[in-house]
Amino acid sequence: MLLVPFAMAGSPASAGPAHPATAYVGNLSTDSVIPVNTVTGKVGQAITVGEGTGPIAITPDGRTAYVAVDFGCHGRCQGDTVVPVETVTRKAGQAISVGSYVVGFAVAPDGKVVYADVGSGAVVPIRTATNTAGKAIMAGGGQFSQIAITPDGKTVYVTDPRLGTVTPISTATGTAGRPIKVGKDPSSIAITPDGKTAYVVNRGSGTVTPVSTATGTAGQAITVGYKPSSIAITPDSKTAYVASWDPGTVTPISTATDDARKPITIGGNPDCITITP
Repeated sequence: MLLVPFAMAGSPASAGPAHPATAYVGNLSTDSVIPVNTVTGKVGQAITVGEGTGPIAITPDGRTAYVAVDFGCHGRCQGDTVVPVETVTRKAGQAISVGSYVVGFAVAPDGKVVYADVGSGAVVPIRTATNTAGKAIMAGGGQFSQIAITPDGKTVYVTDPRLGTVTPISTATGTAGRPIKVGKDPSSIAITPDGKTAYVVNRGSGTVTPVSTATGTAGQAITVGYKPSSIAITPDSKTAYVASWDPGTVTPISTATDDARKPITIGGNPDCITITP
């Protein structure tokens, strides 16, 4: 699954930055992040961050974008770092070393910590107040792992495609819990807005595994189709939608019963999915 460096800033419900309603797009050819005003479509001046731009995360108040650099370069670029960008001034800050290339981020709901899922199989917490990296938490992970955080900010979940597991991390203690066996090659993870269930997409098994966040136990796998790639959950927590390559479908899952409904055929190879608020 290809991850496109892209993130949004600006929220009517927050104090917000001076540049609201902005999309930040990573540009590999210019080693920069480019702001795009989503209201006017106007492209802003590129912000140089470093070679190999990767995933981007933005704090809930919209004031800082965290940009992974050296994405996929494996040490041959600027060097396994995360660069904070102030969205008000649109200036890049000092690079934060995280030890390996970043494959994804999870941002704490209170915006105090950004968790970087790094390719070495660890999660590195970044304190947003100081822009400093904490001690790496070993939790499986790896090159194609995925990361998500519960709405209450208490637990981070990291998949391990090699072992077919998902590992919970306590944000209070910074320690990893017992890995939870899911399916083959977990490729995506999403947590219901009510925080009760983490749904793990198993690309190699053609299934989705529900995991209870309260007990840390995996439920019965739900068959969805060949090579499922991504999952998104409705704001009311009632339905999860799973995109699958073959036969080019999106499968709704009832979160109340964990039953798959009739797939919606869209054709091609659907690879990513998201839902409007």
